[in-house]
Amino acid sequence: MCTLILLICSIPVSDALWAEEHVTGILGRAITISCHYEAQHNQSHVKYWCQGWSRLCSVRAKTNWPNGRITITDDKTRGMFLVTIKNLQWEDAGWYSCGIETPGHDPMFNVKLHISDEAVSVPGFQYLSQPNVSRSGGSVTVSCESACGSFPIHYTWSEKTPSQDSMISDTNKLDLHCQSFSQQHHQYYCTASNTQGTKSSEIVHVSVNNVREKNCSYRIKMPNIGREYTCDKSSIKSSTTFTTISPTTSPTISPTATGTSAGPKSVRKSCVAWDVIRWVLFTLLVICSVSVTMFTRKH
Repeated sequence: MCTLILLICSIPVSDALWAEEHVTGILGRAITISCHYEAQHNQSHVKYWCQGWSRLCSVRAKTNWPNGRITITDDKTRGMFLVTIKNLQWEDAGWYSCGIETPGHDPMFNVKLHISDEAVSVPGFQYLSQPNVSRSGGSVTVSCESACGSFPIHYTWSEKTPSQDSMISDTNKLDLHCQSFSQQHHQYYCTASNTQGTKSSEIVHVSVNNVREKNCSYRIKMPNIGREYTCDKSSIKSSTTFTTISPTTSPTISPTATGTSAGPKSVRKSCVAWDVIRWVLFTLLVICSVSVTMFTRKH
């Protein structure tokens, strides 16, 4: 009886399969665990991820059987399969096993999964909308996100003012459009927070050239990302120009083409041609008149 218990509770470890014995994941994020095996003998066999540290463990996913938050990818050329667990929760902590289905005893290796909290990192920026602004009432959407930090993470956008900063969005998205600008210069920043702390982003600068809705022109300048958005509307033709700018230099704003630059040249060419034709006709008329007069006198 005692011998039977020892066989069930033993921790089988095979040289044919190995991994990191202790791994740590961040609450709410994903973790990928690498299980290495001898490719020569185990390429065609099914790999699995098992909750528990003995042969009585509960299989959670296989290479041909993904299970909810857990998936397994078999890289046969490198002799390893990757176990990915998404949206880690506190209850996911514990002992697991990498395993390979083989005739007889399966090679197994035990892995201890730890879950921890992590403070947020300084939020970074990106554009969610295409680099264009509609000619009337359009908007540009900027988002912020912390690359590190346990979930849930709460984001807010605030406008920096001389008197008191004011929150303008309780999400990670900032919508900028002509109607939201009341002065020539605006400064915005994003704040990310979780149970471990709070971090604020660098400043997003917005320079407004024209606040009027129908002739709106403004520039957004962010660290490592810069882009100028111009929207110009005239009575002849409207066009929108977008110029990528360097975050360390001030760009030269070129006037927007309106389709009228070729007009004066065309008019001048037409006038010159007409003047030449008129002079030719006048010369012919004079020659004809002189010829008729001389012919009349002779007769």
